[in-house]
Amino acid sequence: MEGRTVSTPSPEARDRIRAGALLLASGLQIAESLVPRVPLFPWLRLGLSWAVILPFLSAFGTLPAVGLFLSRNILAVAFGGQPPTTFLISSASGAAAILLLGGSIRVALARGWIGWMGAGILQATAFNMLQLFLVTWLLVGHGGYLFQMGPILAWSVVSGAVVAWMASRWFPPEAWEELTASCPMAAHVAIVPTAWRLEAMLWAAVCLSPVFLDKPGPVLSLLAGCGVFALFGKRSADLKLLLQAWPYFFFLAWFHLLDTPGHLTGFGGVTREGVDSFLVHAGRLGVFLLAGRNLFRVLPWNSFLSRSPWARAVSIALPMLPGLFQASTAAAREAWASRRDPDSPSYPERLLSRLGAGRVSAVRPVGVGARRGSPPCPPASRGVGSA
Repeated sequence: MEGRTVSTPSPEARDRIRAGALLLASGLQIAESLVPRVPLFPWLRLGLSWAVILPFLSAFGTLPAVGLFLSRNILAVAFGGQPPTTFLISSASGAAAILLLGGSIRVALARGWIGWMGAGILQATAFNMLQLFLVTWLLVGHGGYLFQMGPILAWSVVSGAVVAWMASRWFPPEAWEELTASCPMAAHVAIVPTAWRLEAMLWAAVCLSPVFLDKPGPVLSLLAGCGVFALFGKRSADLKLLLQAWPYFFFLAWFHLLDTPGHLTGFGGVTREGVDSFLVHAGRLGVFLLAGRNLFRVLPWNSFLSRSPWARAVSIALPMLPGLFQASTAAAREAWASRRDPDSPSYPERLLSRLGAGRVSAVRPVGVGARRGSPPCPPASRGVGSA
């Protein structure tokens, strides 16, 4: 990327770039969740979403990269059933790693002092080490846990190299605006100036309360209440959200039923604790989908969207999230199958195309991984708050 400059995109284009980056990072995180883990070190993951975050950092700066990382983690909690402790530790260590090294990595890349490989390994090492120290300090409370430092350092080299290879192929500096040019714009929802604050506080409390509940009964009771409200309120579109999000429930079943220790129930390797864990996290997701829909209806989006760039990005990405699981896994399979074809669309192009946020172009790349000539397509949705 040495010697290249990034033109300053318009405010509307920046909204689409943020939303496209958020969808790509979340899609890679989902696709990676289906990769079998190494039995000896099941906690080690490649961190493929950093293949989006790292070039986003290089192109747009440290604070925008922190915004992308935290927005991705918030969506992982909301739609992926990520435990709150994982969210807090990952968010703290990742944000700290970007803030500590982001500026230096960006300057070193721009001046040619390091390449993508060095940037990827530095980022992976900082993130993994900070995460290890936070886990040791907050959850384990014993220095003996630091014996994992050696394997994690070695894994940082591997994962950083993989992320660097992906980033160098997919995201040259000039690719962002072209790649996300046909993402829909942020929705400016008309809000009637009523006493929305009380209603918004109610639905926000319903959305957040399952996070503090770890038993299936209370969480499922909240979900049932949201379902009854949607049913009697004649909001069938809300209930359809649960059906559209079935891949997420499938992923939660695969993760919690088959990966939770405890007392066996007699059905394969499923434990009673695993069933409870699945019901809790599936209930949390269902409550968020239904209660969040009502919360989005009453929030003053015009105010939020005018002030927060990441609120605008989430408003663009949110309506497309129910299809993200299928789109990300299908795009990953297609990209892997055609990996030896230099003219084949990349994973980002395939994913955004499947989501309706972009269209695959068959034109030869201008730079490594960049393709020009993608025709625009209509927005995939009417935005937050649409029926």
